[in-house]
Amino acid sequence: MKMKRVLALMCALAMLAPVCAFAEGETIKLGGIGPLSGSTAQYGNAVREGVDLFIEEINAAGGVNGQQVEILWEDSKGDALEATNAFNKLVDNDGVVGIIGPVLSGESLAVAPLASDAGIPMISPSATSYEVTTDRPNVFRSCFLDPFQAQAMANYANDQGMKKVAVIYDNSDDYSVGLANEFKAQAEKNGQEVVAFEAATAKDVDFRSQLTNIVTAGPEALFVAFYYEPAAMILNQSVEVGLDCKFLGADGIGGVEDLVSDTALLSKTYYCAHFANDADDENVKTFIESYKAKYGEEPKMAFSATGYDAVKILVNAIAEAGSTDSAAVVEKIKATDLDCVTGHITFDDHNDPVKNAYIMNYVDGQPKYVDTVEPEA
Repeated sequence: MKMKRVLALMCALAMLAPVCAFAEGETIKLGGIGPLSGSTAQYGNAVREGVDLFIEEINAAGGVNGQQVEILWEDSKGDALEATNAFNKLVDNDGVVGIIGPVLSGESLAVAPLASDAGIPMISPSATSYEVTTDRPNVFRSCFLDPFQAQAMANYANDQGMKKVAVIYDNSDDYSVGLANEFKAQAEKNGQEVVAFEAATAKDVDFRSQLTNIVTAGPEALFVAFYYEPAAMILNQSVEVGLDCKFLGADGIGGVEDLVSDTALLSKTYYCAHFANDADDENVKTFIESYKAKYGEEPKMAFSATGYDAVKILVNAIAEAGSTDSAAVVEKIKATDLDCVTGHITFDDHNDPVKNAYIMNYVDGQPKYVDTVEPEA
């Protein structure tokens, strides 16, 4: 299966731009920025694994117009200042010609203006905040947006007959606030009743007060607008306070199964994902086989797939441009029309991918595909 993928990449490269403006013997240097340590390291390392896999495959297939591709990783630790320092180092000292990342929305919002000013192509695999790409012609993403996934989860709840819903969110985090507000707005548009709207912070370890208020409100579903570590605490503590309802989440909740051992609790949890390991698609199946061959297991997080797609888009654009010139590469990214692991990808006027999302549930403690959400025409 891996040889099949390498041959496919070689065929694709053979059809790409014949004109080459690369220096003889040099590698094409890309920069990667994301949390490789700290509380959100699971996201950063998932992205890194997907990116590294693609680069290994493309190099095995001959590289880009005869040049090998190199990725230099910097650990943002999930901190905006660390991410900006990483960007400055990669661009000013290391001479990278494109950026994969950052991973989190907060750090991406800090780095995107720097990338925009420098004109260097930047593709985040996972920053879902709308503002990341706004008015930044050279900043892109390979993931869907927060409004799309929050609305999708509100609609899914409504379609499943959940008319009374509640929200708990992190009022110190742009990602969480955006999700919460979009979910609430869509639910109200649907005619659902938002019976509780509780704020906390991800640094809290005790959410029982907010959860008790939610129990009193009696929702049929609770939208948990947190990343997986605090989301796991919320799920576990919901049992302690007697909250009996469905739980909804966005992409950040992926990985919660590693911290929640109650499979009955997980079976009531639904979330929006960028990728489904069990999707019936040849690109997905090939990616899974290649990933297992390199890492010894299937990807645990969708961000491995969005990372793979992000670097594929960037490398494809460099190959088609026949150059690492930023303006030429950005032009080719805008014209992307690729079959990727997470679906067929083109870009809209906001530099966001037009692509599907997936609703996931847990069966026996493992994520399982439930439904597909298609973008509006």
